Amino acid sequence: MNKKFALFFILMLLVITGALTLYFIDKHVPMSPTDSGNIPGNMQNGGLFFEMDGKVYFSNAYDDGCLYSMNVDESKPKRLTSMGCKYISGANGYLYFYMDSTSKSSKVTGLGAASKQYGIYRCKTSGRDQVCLVRDFCGETQLCGEYLYYQIKDANGGTLHKIKCNKKDNTQVADELISPMCYDNGIIYYTGVSNDHDIHALHTKDGDITTPVISGFYFFPVVKDGYLYYLNGTSNYSLWRTNLTNGEQQLVTSDRCDCFTIDNNHIYYSYSNAMNPSLRRCDLDGGNKVVLFEGVVNSINVTSRYVYFKVFGDDNTYFHIPVDLSAPASAFTVIAN
Repeated sequence: MNKKFALFFILMLLVITGALTLYFIDKHVPMSPTDSGNIPGNMQNGGLFFEMDGKVYFSNAYDDGCLYSMNVDESKPKRLTSMGCKYISGANGYLYFYMDSTSKSSKVTGLGAASKQYGIYRCKTSGRDQVCLVRDFCGETQLCGEYLYYQIKDANGGTLHKIKCNKKDNTQVADELISPMCYDNGIIYYTGVSNDHDIHALHTKDGDITTPVISGFYFFPVVKDGYLYYLNGTSNYSLWRTNLTNGEQQLVTSDRCDCFTIDNNHIYYSYSNAMNPSLRRCDLDGGNKVVLFEGVVNSINVTSRYVYFKVFGDDNTYFHIPVDLSAPASAFTVIAN
C-alpha cells in the first residue's frame, strides 16, 4: 500500500511539475537585443500594417481600426482586438501596439463594447493573452531590441520612455518628445525637437546616449541598406538620402513629399502638388519614377505583396496596389470570418 501511495505521489508530482513548467513557458516573453519591430517607413505612417512570419497584422479602417491578422495574400482575416490600434510591431510570436477604446468596433456588443482600455499592449499573434504594459495616453511606440520605446505627451511637449517587453524597467529616456520610429541595429534616428531639427542618433545599447548625424532642417528619417532617407525642409520637402558610411548626401527626388515608406526595392511617396497630387513610386536611388494613384494620399504602408494607403478626407477606407503593379489601385475592404 505504501509503495502504491508513493508511486501515486511521484506521478502526481511529475504531472504538477510538468503543468507548471508548461504554464511558465507559455507566460514567458522571449526577448533579444537584436529584435526590431515594424519597418521605419511604415511606422512613420502610423504603423498600420506589419508583416511577420507569413502573416500581416493591421489596423482595419473598415472596422474602426481594430487589430486584425491575415495571410500576406489578404486571405483568412481575423479580428484580434475590439478596439482601435496603431504603431503595430512585434517579434518572437508576440505583437506590440497602442490601443485606445476611443476607437471601438461597432460590430462588438456586450461587455466588450462597454469596456474602456488604452495604453501600450502586448499579445500573442493569435490575439490571446492581451496585457497592458503602459496605462497612459501614449504617442509613438516602437520595438527596439528588448524594449518598447514610447512617447508621453504633456503640457510641456512630452518625453520619451522605454519599458521592457516583459513589463519591467519602465524608465524615462529623454525630456523631449523624441520619435522612436526609425530604429535600425541598436540606433534610433530622430529629428531634434527642442533645440534643432538636425537628425540625431540615440544609441539604445550604449546607455541611450545621443550623437549628431547630420545638421539641417530634416524630417521623417528612414534607414535602409546603409542610407538614411529623409525630407529636406529647406529644399521644398524633397526626398534626400545620406550615406551613413561616408556622409555623402544625395537628392533622391525633387518632388515635394508629404510622407513615404520604403521596401527592399522601392520608395512609395505622396507627391504634394496642387495641380496633380499622387502616390508615386521610384527606385531607392530615385530612378524609374511611376504614378500609382492620382489624388492626395497618406498613411502609406507596405508589405511584401501590397502597398496600402488612405485618401485625404476618407479615414475609413484603405486602398491597395500589388507591389508588382499587376492590378490598379482598388478599395481594400476586410470582414472577419
